[in-house]
Amino acid sequence: MNKYLKSKTSLFLMELIITILLFAACGAVCVKLFVTSYVMTKETVELNEAVSVAQGFAEVMRGTNGDIDSVLMHYPDAVRGDGGFFEVFYDEEFEPCGYSDAVYVSDVTMKPNGAIQNMEVRIVRLSDYRDIYTLNVTKYMNNTKG
Repeated sequence: MNKYLKSKTSLFLMELIITILLFAACGAVCVKLFVTSYVMTKETVELNEAVSVAQGFAEVMRGTNGDIDSVLMHYPDAVRGDGGFFEVFYDEEFEPCGYSDAVYVSDVTMKPNGAIQNMEVRIVRLSDYRDIYTLNVTKYMNNTKG
């Protein structure tokens, strides 16, 4: 009689261990899914903000006479480089800021090609220098430059 109770107890413990392992495996899969969805959401928000910033540059270029000086009038925080190049720095909320607080940067290159003005806008994450979004814009200028 004592032998019969021992086998039932060990079978119950074995079943309990298997159930705990099954719940642990399911929990690990669920945690991985939640982490993956969080990362995807963050990347999607980042991409949407980058597209919005790049489209803003394109609209300003198309809404003005298209040269670099008229575009820079709308971006007082811009840092002008050599030729037709300038940068605007953004914090983690994509608000313009200084270099010391920057998380993202938009590199804007403007190249006149006869009567056509070309603009390339690159939005880059500064932590790993990875391009988030690139937009090429073209505007017909009605007069020849460059």
